[in-house]
Amino acid sequence: MKPRVYVVILLLLLPLQAGLLTPLEINGIKPDLGLAALYIIGLLTGPAEATLAGIGIGLLQDIGSASFLGFTGLTRGLVGLGSGLIGARVLDRSSPLIVVFLALFILIEGMLISLFLQVTYGEVPFFSLLFYRHIPQALYTSILCLFLLRFVNKRGILSLLKRRETGKEL
Repeated sequence: MKPRVYVVILLLLLPLQAGLLTPLEINGIKPDLGLAALYIIGLLTGPAEATLAGIGIGLLQDIGSASFLGFTGLTRGLVGLGSGLIGARVLDRSSPLIVVFLALFILIEGMLISLFLQVTYGEVPFFSLLFYRHIPQALYTSILCLFLLRFVNKRGILSLLKRRETGKEL
């Protein structure tokens, strides 16, 4: 993707997450715009660029939430790597089935965070977090990502986001 697109994403991510998605909150759960954007970046670019974008988005969210600095960057980097690998191998990016992978990535990230909290703090209600927090958030974020993918595909935004290929052929 173009570098200025990343700058815009990083500048607008936290205000949009806090401002636009707060009214969409249901029982304390709201979709994660950072994960949805990261998943789309991974589908559009590739594993290396998506991993770096994931680390950047995760660090930005760590700074914005005053949590462990770097942990979300690590988990979002892994999500970026996974979505980049899927994006490199999936032919139809407009298929609703690829959003299922996003839900799986969110669940895996949530379980990693829960296990980290279990190790560092002790008693954490793992299954309660899984069923009442992580699964609903995974479904909610996946629905948001589906709408974002539809919007990006319909409006022709993909050509604006992608870098031009310099393509020197041998």
